[in-house]
Amino acid sequence: MCAGACLGAGEAMTRTMASSTDAAAVPIRFAVLGPMRVWRGNDEVVDGPPQQRAILALLLVKAGAPVSMAELIDLLWTADPPASAANVVHRCIGTLRRALEPDLPTRAAGRWLIRLVGSYRLNVDVDSLDLLKFRGLADRARALSAQGDQAGAVGVFVEALALWRGPCVLGIEVSLRARQVFAQIDRERVIVAQEAADCALPAGMSRTVLSVLREVAALDPLDEPLQSRLITSLAAAGYQAEALSAYRRVADALATELRINPGRELREAHQLVLRQRTGPASAETPPETPPETPAQNPAGQETQGPVVSKPAPAPLVLPAQLPPDLAMFTGRRSNLTRLDTLLGPADAARSTMAICAIDGIAGIGKTSLAVHWAHQLADRYPDGQLYVDLRGFDPSGAVLGPGKALRGFLDALGIVPQRVPESLEAQAGLYRSLLSGRRVLILLDNARDVAQVRPLLPASSGCLVVITSRNQLAGLITTHAAHTLTLDPFSADEAREALTRRLGPERLAAETAARDEIVEWCAGLPLAMAIVAARATVHQTMPIAAIADELRDTRTRLDAFSGTDDVVADLRAVFSWSYQLLSESAARLFRLLSASAGPDISRNAAASLLGVRAREIRPLLAELTGARLLTEHYPGRYVAHDLIRVYAAELSAELDTDDERRQALGRLLDHYLHTAHHGQTLLWPNFLPAAPARARPGVCPEELGGPAEVLTWFTEERHVLVAAVKLAAGNGFSTHSWELALRLQQFFQRQGYWHDWAATMRTALEAAREHGDTAGEAYSHRSLAGAYHGLGHYDKAIEHLTRTCALFHELGFPRTEHAYVCANFGTVRRELGQFDRAIEHYRDALALFREMGHVKGQAAALEGIGWCQTRLGNYSEAIGFITEGMDLYRDSGDPHGEANCWSSLSAAHHRSGGEAEAVECVTKAIVSFRELGNRADEAECLVSLGDAQLALDDRAGAREAWLRALVMLEELRLPLAEAVRVRLSSVQR
Repeated sequence: MCAGACLGAGEAMTRTMASSTDAAAVPIRFAVLGPMRVWRGNDEVVDGPPQQRAILALLLVKAGAPVSMAELIDLLWTADPPASAANVVHRCIGTLRRALEPDLPTRAAGRWLIRLVGSYRLNVDVDSLDLLKFRGLADRARALSAQGDQAGAVGVFVEALALWRGPCVLGIEVSLRARQVFAQIDRERVIVAQEAADCALPAGMSRTVLSVLREVAALDPLDEPLQSRLITSLAAAGYQAEALSAYRRVADALATELRINPGRELREAHQLVLRQRTGPASAETPPETPPETPAQNPAGQETQGPVVSKPAPAPLVLPAQLPPDLAMFTGRRSNLTRLDTLLGPADAARSTMAICAIDGIAGIGKTSLAVHWAHQLADRYPDGQLYVDLRGFDPSGAVLGPGKALRGFLDALGIVPQRVPESLEAQAGLYRSLLSGRRVLILLDNARDVAQVRPLLPASSGCLVVITSRNQLAGLITTHAAHTLTLDPFSADEAREALTRRLGPERLAAETAARDEIVEWCAGLPLAMAIVAARATVHQTMPIAAIADELRDTRTRLDAFSGTDDVVADLRAVFSWSYQLLSESAARLFRLLSASAGPDISRNAAASLLGVRAREIRPLLAELTGARLLTEHYPGRYVAHDLIRVYAAELSAELDTDDERRQALGRLLDHYLHTAHHGQTLLWPNFLPAAPARARPGVCPEELGGPAEVLTWFTEERHVLVAAVKLAAGNGFSTHSWELALRLQQFFQRQGYWHDWAATMRTALEAAREHGDTAGEAYSHRSLAGAYHGLGHYDKAIEHLTRTCALFHELGFPRTEHAYVCANFGTVRRELGQFDRAIEHYRDALALFREMGHVKGQAAALEGIGWCQTRLGNYSEAIGFITEGMDLYRDSGDPHGEANCWSSLSAAHHRSGGEAEAVECVTKAIVSFRELGNRADEAECLVSLGDAQLALDDRAGAREAWLRALVMLEELRLPLAEAVRVRLSSVQR
């Protein structure tokens, strides 16, 4: 509840983060094989509201075929679409077209979204849509299989299946994803997985398809043909026990869930496993080729020429340089599966070598994972394994040059020093010649850049190169089609497993709370947990809780990760190796980022923090991401690991003055305050506080082009803005705290984030009180009253409104403010069932608004009076008041107020027995609230729709409306959810 009735959230449309360029010149890519995603060039287009996403999903899975208006309407409304259905579709299509081609002139046809007679289609092809690429690869694989090239077919099948990242169009509403048009795409994945398994079995390549087969089979455990192929492939790859276990699991599921026995195909697969008759074991380990022997004639004399073909030459020395596998290695199961998938088909079928580059921040466990995976694959590379630590981030700066690394490899391959050429080019040529035709695994650890790696790459298609680096080696992707994997921190479960593995379950069982606290402070960084575990192992009598206590204070947390004689096991030292490589400006930005408000920071906010222009911040952020001190986890948004932020804060306290840090924080808070104020100006101009004080020099507020971008910005920055309010309050910026909190109110209110609303206003109120800011206290009281009203704490709302009234009189605020407080009192009183008192408040407000000529205030008061008259049973009077208020809203161009009136009219008709009129009115309100992005009021109206439909004996319709409402209410944690559960339980009985 703001000053008066709640008005207007901006239209929720998509926006693109791409810069303004010629739309025809910007390539667009779509993905539906998993989460639905869209890219313009290198920038991802942000998703819009549910209806728009659903329309885009249908257009994409149709893969360029026309989609009729009837199909689109049927997708959005399963029955009885509203009269405005076609208009809604047209609006969604228009918004999609602007998102895909933002510079497209009005009424221009466009390149991507094509309008036909009565239908639309997306102009996609194999290069722009992963579904078409998947189908093309599958057809190519089938053609190879038909020609008898089963090994080649398997490789292409695996390449096709690797395009999938989850179920089709993941992310749209679950009820829509269940539609046949989307389920059929998921079925195509299953069919191709089965075909891949069928080709792999006779080719001896079952191991190649196992990872993807496991993934697909896990999605449908009752699909007997699919499960039978998984069982057969497991056995053929040598996993006999897992195959038998898989059969028992499927058989139990069939018996428990369907009450049937396994079918013929599944039983036959089981028998084949038991008889060990599942085809060749593996083409990855070919039979040994016999040595060349001369042919002899019957007289025993040698003939000219061999009987068998000449085998590949054996290496002079068989290298086995891999470091020992980590005895305590744990977790990383999904990463290992991903690496197996990236490796793709059996190496013998490759035309080029395989390169897998693993990157991530310092201490994330890149080397441990690479060494562990290399040991798992070692038997597939019978010609040996080479390893070198390139020392790309060595604290001494002694980076190992490619020349020294090459000479080490040549030594390992048995080349005497006298045969090693002088030049780097000649050494690389000899190295490639030695590995030609061989199958060798090369692990290049701690690479600094592509230039250091490139001379160490072989040319043999049978080789695998695994690279670890803190940097993302993008050049290898471009020139050598390298596969990349970025390591994330351990999940909480993985971290607990790692700690338990090192310290033993018995020691941790008695101190689970301390264990979980250590897991939290280590923030998923494997190196941090290894250091803590080592310390606990050395000091066996030290309680685990004592270590947790040391980690609790951020000022000394890194002390608990240091103090060891091994510099590699000192977090400060490890982080410093990256920090020391930074330029002066990037280093200063890194230090100041420790003062940022929330979990991440945008590009423009970083520019404001440093006090530079937006275009100057890009290379500095690129430098920090390149050094893995930051991660660009979303286009234009950056995050640092918690322990790296602690390190940055230590450096800032040491190297930056107090004034420098305070000015940087002031610029950052100015950035959020001025952007939020500009956003509120565009979305909710009727409730606009006075403009904030002039921003500090160097502040770069976000340039928000319209309501869609404003709503997206508030959504993306929501957690950051909540944190910024607290940060301002805790650092002496009390005015920033309450002014920013007030500018978040309308967003929180309309999106249903009422808990966030209450929390930020409590923080703002305390900050205003602490610094004696009476105006800030008054506004905070009123806003907090609105939050408590939304959460159902009406007595608290009355308490805060009463205090607001007293402060407004004390400060001599204008009559407009008093009028809105009167309306606020009416809104709370009516929720308490005090309808006569509420009407008195509304009439007082109406008189003040009329005296001032405030049209929208009058409309809000009239709608409030009508709402109360409905509850008093005066239905004709109620409809009259509400209709008068709606006319005023419509004349003043306020769609949100108009939607409120449709909702109130629906209640009046419902209570007076006009159920059909109630359904019609509330449906209009739902459509309006959805278009305005007001999820909280949309959910409440869905509840009212269900009530009216139940009165019409439409139990199915009522249940559907309540289910839709419950999903939103539970997501927002709103109190109405429990009442909806009661309704659903009643209608089911």
